Amino acid sequence: MSTESPDPVRVLHVDDDPEFAEMAATFLERADDRLAVDAVTDANEALDRLDAGTVDCVVSDYDMPGRNGIEFLEAVRETDPTLPFILFTGKGSEAVASDAISAGVTDYLQKESGTDQYTVLANRITNAVKHDRSQRLVERSENRLREIIDSLPHLLFVVDEEGTYLLANEVLATFHDTTVAALEGSNVVDVLDRQPTGQFRADIEEVFETGEPKRVSAVEIADATGEAHVFEPRLLPYDLTDDDGRAVLGIAVDVTEREDRERELERTNTVLSTLVDTLPAGVLVEDEDRNVLKANDQLFDLFGMQGTPAEAVGEDCHRLAAAVSGLFDDPEAFVAGIDDAVTGGEDVRDEALALRDGRTFARNYRRIDLTDGDGHLWMYRDVSDRTRRERRLEALNETTRELMAADTAERIAEIGVEAANDVLDLGASSIHLHDDAASGLVPVAYTDALGDLVGDPPTFTGEGSIAWRSYDRGEAFAVGDVRDASDVYNPETPLRSELYLPLGDHGILLAGATRTGAFDQDDLVVGKILAGSLAAALEQVSRTQELRDRERELARRNEQLESFASILSHDLRNPLNVATGQLELAMEECNSDSLPPIERSLDRMATLIDDLLTLAREGASVGEMEPVDLGSLTRTCWGTVETGDANLTVETERTVVADRSRLRQLVENLVRNAVEHSSTGNRTPSDDAVEHSSTGNRTPSDDAVEHSSTGNRTPSDDAVEHSSTGNQSDVTVTVGGLADGFFVADDGPGIPADEREVVFDAGYSTGLDGTGLGLQIVERVADAHGWDVSVADSADGGTRIEITGVEFEAGASLH
Repeated sequence: MSTESPDPVRVLHVDDDPEFAEMAATFLERADDRLAVDAVTDANEALDRLDAGTVDCVVSDYDMPGRNGIEFLEAVRETDPTLPFILFTGKGSEAVASDAISAGVTDYLQKESGTDQYTVLANRITNAVKHDRSQRLVERSENRLREIIDSLPHLLFVVDEEGTYLLANEVLATFHDTTVAALEGSNVVDVLDRQPTGQFRADIEEVFETGEPKRVSAVEIADATGEAHVFEPRLLPYDLTDDDGRAVLGIAVDVTEREDRERELERTNTVLSTLVDTLPAGVLVEDEDRNVLKANDQLFDLFGMQGTPAEAVGEDCHRLAAAVSGLFDDPEAFVAGIDDAVTGGEDVRDEALALRDGRTFARNYRRIDLTDGDGHLWMYRDVSDRTRRERRLEALNETTRELMAADTAERIAEIGVEAANDVLDLGASSIHLHDDAASGLVPVAYTDALGDLVGDPPTFTGEGSIAWRSYDRGEAFAVGDVRDASDVYNPETPLRSELYLPLGDHGILLAGATRTGAFDQDDLVVGKILAGSLAAALEQVSRTQELRDRERELARRNEQLESFASILSHDLRNPLNVATGQLELAMEECNSDSLPPIERSLDRMATLIDDLLTLAREGASVGEMEPVDLGSLTRTCWGTVETGDANLTVETERTVVADRSRLRQLVENLVRNAVEHSSTGNRTPSDDAVEHSSTGNRTPSDDAVEHSSTGNRTPSDDAVEHSSTGNQSDVTVTVGGLADGFFVADDGPGIPADEREVVFDAGYSTGLDGTGLGLQIVERVADAHGWDVSVADSADGGTRIEITGVEFEAGASLH
């Protein structure tokens, strides 16, 4: 330690003689003004001082009570192995010196007489402290260096010429699953074990020989778990101190992730490049300056460009666009579209570009992100076939509208062959419609091109005809070469390939060509579409014709019915009125038992005429629909129908939506049927069977003659007739509501179950004096309203007629 050093030296002097200790401190501080001596007389107190503060050096006597100098030294070394400790004692012996050295004493000095010994002691103290401080400084530097080395994220090592690790960091030790202490001193070959080390040793030897740094290319080394890592070592020459020789300092950077990324990027680029090269479209990639980065063969083929895609890289895309612009109908618009897309930055999707040779290209554009700026991606596809199909479909839609407006099968056939020629390019085509009379497919329309080839097309039957097979099975197909079907084709025909398109049950559309394989899948698909439209139009015409036939038949029947009604209302009613009038005169002039039966027969004839007129003229039609109070209407009908002493119970007040006059006919007939049916007394089904069986094979006309009655009968007349049947006073007629309708019931004898299915047939009567048409009128009125009518047993064992499917006014309750 130089005398110029400003650092003080703190000395702890331990001696059991306080006067000597005090004197020694004085002389030591005089000998060197840097010394600051603190004297204590007890070793234990000295240990406390060491724990409490910083001491640079300890000077201690040997022979002291309690704990001698050696024992004190040993206690100090337990906490601080390097603190300078000088044994300054008057008891000098080899044994003491040996023990002191064994205990780790720094220096040993015997006490002498005189004051010069303190100068020597002061020198010993400063030298010991200087050396200790130097050692501590070196240790701190080494610790800092070790911290720096261990904090590096890379493998760091120093190896000598033998390949021995002189230095290694924690990262390297961890990589090999060992410790720094175990690694330092070991050989590279042993550490790397069976991994290839030849190149590594060669690289080290090269650094030793040249004395120049070396950057080693990537090398793959497995860690302790066997996982491979890729490193890029950097080797530098390193001179060892003194005569320790030469060494190499190495730093290895783990580039595994970077290598993986680069390999992945390379794979991705390979995949993308392959994808671009195999896409069914022309692809062009430009950089920000509009220079070619990538192009594929499809682009060159599409535009007929010279050269190869590789040769085009770096070319000016403006020049390329101008060079191919002449292919298009509007060259300037082609180039302007490119400039507008790049300038605007908006994506372009399926922009249609018309070419001079009739083709159509679709152009797509989008801006892309590149590593060094924006780029441009272009794709061009030949969509001529798609465009042609779209135009065909549009034309077929127009044809369909025209077909649906046609009113004859012949006109439909004409439109069909025109569309086959003009829209589908099926020049030689014909339409054959099925004809029952000819038992085959008869040609109705054909193109001039077909006529030029084959003349008048033949009629096809089921005997050896491909056309008939297609029609009969409803299968559409193309024949690439008709000569392959040698058993069915006409050897004299100039046609080699044919297309067969059935038109449902109506016929077939045929197309032919003089070359083989003339029709592809597209022709078959669009041909089926045209055939479907033709079949629908022919079906519409067929149905329209059937409807017109039915309308003519219905009109004819209505004329007959009206003629029949005129006969009823005029030709029969007038003679009947004459007969009724003459009977009244006869009954006034004489009293004969034979006259009342005649009167009843005339009355039945009048009723029959009224019912027949109702069926003939009103039938199943209804007029204006309106809300009708069912209860009120029932009571009105009860007052207009001859009911005698029968009773009425109305259990519903619902409002029905119906034709009021037709609903009144229905209710009146149901009430009349209930009263007349129940007024027969206690008759049984066997009684009715006897009555009805006596008529034999009777017809409605027979019933009409038997049941004819008077024309203008009055309630009083009915009262007279019905009073004669007896038991009317026992009848109760009930009108009630159903969930979706209403019913009319009586407490009479009922209708046998086996007769309920025929009660609505013409001629069936539930009473002795009925016409057999009342319930048929009920059924007609119900049908006209869309209602259902059925027969059931009433609660009292009588008959219950139910009307269901009835519409009620909103908010109406069940009762």
